[in-house]
Parts: sequence; structure tokens; C-alpha cells
Amino acid sequence: MLIDMLPDMPDCLEDIQEWQPKTYEQHFKDSVFHAKNLAIEAYHFSPKEYRIPFEHTVGIMDSLILSTIDRVECALREDNMGKLKVIISEYSPKMYQLIDDCSSIINGTKVTTHQDSIDHYFDDNEEKIDGEDLDQGTIDDLFG
Repeated sequence: MLIDMLPDMPDCLEDIQEWQPKTYEQHFKDSVFHAKNLAIEAYHFSPKEYRIPFEHTVGIMDSLILSTIDRVECALREDNMGKLKVIISEYSPKMYQLIDDCSSIINGTKVTTHQDSIDHYFDDNEEKIDGEDLDQGTIDDLFG
């Protein structure tokens, strides 16, 4: 993340100014990833329930980067390092959250209950467990 380095290395602005958004396909086409064609093809078959939020989040990331580049250019033209640091301090947590959001969409998360938590309900008195002795929280834990 070159933008994060700007307060300490303002001369990397030129590299940052060259950045342009890329589509998912273009990202892989330009990469050295050995299965890039497969990744591109699989993307076309990904369910809309994941692809649309992913593309939306990436769009927000692109906008954040482009607007931040505009803001840091202005701060550097003004030779205002205090303003530059504020811009970066506002940008970084937003970008890292968006990266986390994309990662969650790509990798998914599934909350499950450990088997030990389930087993302890059935260990001792199996014949006594008929559901009536379990409160709703306990039942919810079984299906967590």
C-alpha cells in the first residue's frame, strides 16, 4: 500500500498516480498466477449473491483510492505534511476494512459449533434428553 508510505516517502507519489482500477478479469490477465484462465472462467460462474457484493466493494475501494490520490496530490502541492498525514490516517482504516470485507466475500465465513459443545448434551443421560429439558439457547447452540 504505497499510499500509506506517502508521509515518509512523498516521492512515491508518481507511482501512486499511475494506479488505475482493473476488473477482476484484467487483474488475473495481467498476473503471473498459473491458473489465471481458470480463475477468470470460474468468476463467470460465481453466484450473483457473492459476485455482486464483491464487485460493489471493489468499486468502493477504487473510488476511495482515486479520491485519496486527488487529496494527497493537493496536500503535497501545498507542501502540507500535516494535512497529508490526516488524509492517510482517514484512508487507511477505511481501506483495511474494505479489504477485510472483500476477503470475507471471497473466502466466506461459516460459524459452526464445536463437536465437544454438542457432545456434552448427549454424553451422560441420553435417554433423558427428549428436548423438554433443553432451553431455547441450548437448542440454538446445537444448530449454531
